Amino acid sequence: MSSLQRELERAAGIIKKHDYARVVSHYDADGITAAGIICNALIRRGIQFHATITSKLDGHFVQEMGNEELIIIADMGTAQMNLISEILKDKDVVILDHHTTSLRSSPSQSHVLINPNYAWQSSVEKTKPMYGSELCAAGISYLVARLLGDDERGNVDLAGLAIAGTLGDKLPLDRGINGLILDEALKEGVVTPRRGLKLGDGKVRDLILLSTDPYTPLAGNIEKVDEFLSEVGIDGDKRLEELGEEDERRLCSALLSIAGESKMELREEALFGTTYILNSEVVKNALDFMRMVDACGRFGKAGIGIGLCLREEVLVEEAKSLYMVFQNKLVSELNRIEGAKGEAMKELPNIYYLYVQEKGITGVLAGIIAEYISRGKPVIVLNRKDGANEHGGDTKISARCSKNLVRKGIDLAKALEHAASEVGGYGGGHPVASGASIPEGAEERFITAVDRIIGEQIRAS
Repeated sequence: MSSLQRELERAAGIIKKHDYARVVSHYDADGITAAGIICNALIRRGIQFHATITSKLDGHFVQEMGNEELIIIADMGTAQMNLISEILKDKDVVILDHHTTSLRSSPSQSHVLINPNYAWQSSVEKTKPMYGSELCAAGISYLVARLLGDDERGNVDLAGLAIAGTLGDKLPLDRGINGLILDEALKEGVVTPRRGLKLGDGKVRDLILLSTDPYTPLAGNIEKVDEFLSEVGIDGDKRLEELGEEDERRLCSALLSIAGESKMELREEALFGTTYILNSEVVKNALDFMRMVDACGRFGKAGIGIGLCLREEVLVEEAKSLYMVFQNKLVSELNRIEGAKGEAMKELPNIYYLYVQEKGITGVLAGIIAEYISRGKPVIVLNRKDGANEHGGDTKISARCSKNLVRKGIDLAKALEHAASEVGGYGGGHPVASGASIPEGAEERFITAVDRIIGEQIRAS
């Protein structure tokens, strides 16, 4: 039996002993779909629950959970392992996470940490790579949910949520355990593949106008979009799913051409390929489902996102409306940055950085800039408004870089963890995508530290 299977069975066994669970998860698409998978599985077993979606898991939050008997934490918790071990040492805790951090000790007997980046070796307090860092929290939650089912096919219909979460974290679906989950979903008819543009479903004009991932020079400019569609010979009022593959390929070629003219880093695989229809969900297109859930979480409406995962069809229009607001804010900010002629984004020897004011878009914005606009260095986006909360005025930071930069030795998770600790904050995540929260007023010291640390990483590689 593999170490993964042992830990999954331990987690499922602990959950089965209880009739009530506190579920806590992160507010992005992966976190919400992970929570949705767990909540569905608990409902089907007759286990009551209270679900909370949050942006961070701090000491205050952990302390508040001291009266719970079973706590299931998804898409976070590894970085707080020492805190959890201290405060919740007598409680049953299941952590389903995939973020990296510095760990000083292994979980206690009543705690299970399933994280693809670590494998606990009995009582020896050290870790090694476990079963592939490309498995996200939704994927891990799905594997646990399968063991909570009543038979061999139990909860297999939740595979669509795992696929949506994997898409949200931009992880590959075609290899490793993700590939096994996808194969199972295809075999059981849970999802159906479709070749075409990765723009979601809707009118062609609207999709291009508000597309940010993939991002093109046409985003936010209705006149340019209409002129483009006229030149290509595509009716903008047609729904994308009504076009044939030949028309979609023609659109793809034209979009790649216009991106190349603008010196934008748009690759064909980001624009065209296999998408998935979620046959069991209330929003069928996997990209649309993921994007709606993500927008709900980032706008503080995670309950709507969870509702979508629980197949509450009445919530679809509200989720769609939130997504449209989110895209408009994102396009507006991108247009502002590009229109500022380099003044909005600052450059240091090893990083680009900028400040934004729009709430809820920090991480997504950083990812778009790093993927399509400035791939040469990591991109750090700071947002004071995003970090404001009742416990103090923190500044939220999101950092992104290309996988090519990771291959050159850059690790954003370590860089943000160390830089944030230097200024009294905390950070972590993945080498390619990470986040931090720091006290307001410490931004310039933090940026200087990140630039220094990344420079050290590059020189050491």
